[in-house]
Formats: sequence, C-alpha cells, structure tokens
Amino acid sequence: MVIANFRLFYKRLIKFCKKKNSKFILYFISFIESIFFPLPTDPFLIPFVIAEKKFFINTVFVTFFSVLGGVIAYFIGNILWESLESPIITFFPSIGESIKVFQNEFSELGFLLIVIGGFSPFPYKVTCLGSGILGINLLGFIFFSLVSRGARFFLVSFLTYKYGEMAINFIQNYILRISLILLVIILFVFFKNYY
Repeated sequence: MVIANFRLFYKRLIKFCKKKNSKFILYFISFIESIFFPLPTDPFLIPFVIAEKKFFINTVFVTFFSVLGGVIAYFIGNILWESLESPIITFFPSIGESIKVFQNEFSELGFLLIVIGGFSPFPYKVTCLGSGILGINLLGFIFFSLVSRGARFFLVSFLTYKYGEMAINFIQNYILRISLILLVIILFVFFKNYY
C-alpha cells in the first residue's frame, strides 16, 4: 500500500516537473536547503531529470543556487552569529553541536572539510554557517563549494539520466554508503599526500 501510494505520488511529481516554470521551485529548494531547509536537494532533482530526459543545465543551476544559498549562510555565520547563537542553539541544539564539531575539524582538515560537507550527507548548511563563523576565506569557500556541490549533484543527475528508475532505487538505498566510500577515498588521498 505504501509503495503504491509512493509510486502514484512520484508519477504526479514527474508530471508536475514537466511544467514550464516548475524548475524555479527546484532552484529555490536548492537555495534554501543551504540555509535552513531540512531536506536535501537530491530527491527533488531526480524527478526533474527523469521528466526532462536531460540533466546538464538543471544541474548547473541547482549547483549555482545551492552555493548562492551557502554564501548567504556563510554571511549569517560571519556577520550575525554572535546575536543569533543563543536562540539557534536553544531551538536547534544539534546545530550548535554540529558547528562545534565543524570548528574542531576545520583546524585539522582545512578546505577538505568544505568538500566533505558539500558532497557527503553531512548538512551543507552547517558547513556554510561554520565557515562564516570561522571567517574562512570566502573565495576558497565558494570554489570548494562549487566543486563539491557540483560533484554531488552531477553524480546524482547523471546516474538518474543514464539509468532511470534503476538509478533512483540505487541512490535511495545506497547514497549514504556511496558518500561514505567517496569520503574515505578523499581522506585517504589527502592524508597520503599531506601527512
């Protein structure tokens, strides 16, 4: 019953994604996801790729708006954190803990942490906010965000475009594992080259 309802919902979603101006909702979601929206952009991107049978332009725009939202979150952290810290930590204690972890990890990993935050299941919004709080170089933040968010969205889009329904099932079941494997590879290469 649940699977049948999901499939019906998904077919309606694909139909909606074929509408001319529906892409702006996708771009808006990718923008706000980088600031506060709790769901990742990927599940919203997939039906657009399936509906349009192409992926390149949408993925470029999704990446752009995701990083643009990330820059807004960066500035929130950089400019407004002192006045917002208390209410944010009161209402969202997990964000406070995540930012502390980010601050500790950045001193060890540097910009690699932005790549990890942009590609992995770790919330990108925390990476952006933490980068602003620490005052990380803005151009470096933007560059590594474009690389990591672009890699993530292009991977999801390409697999969906190439393999359709099979890719959707694969991504839903294994995105966490794929991200963790790639994260381990990135960390291995980093530590091998720098330590």
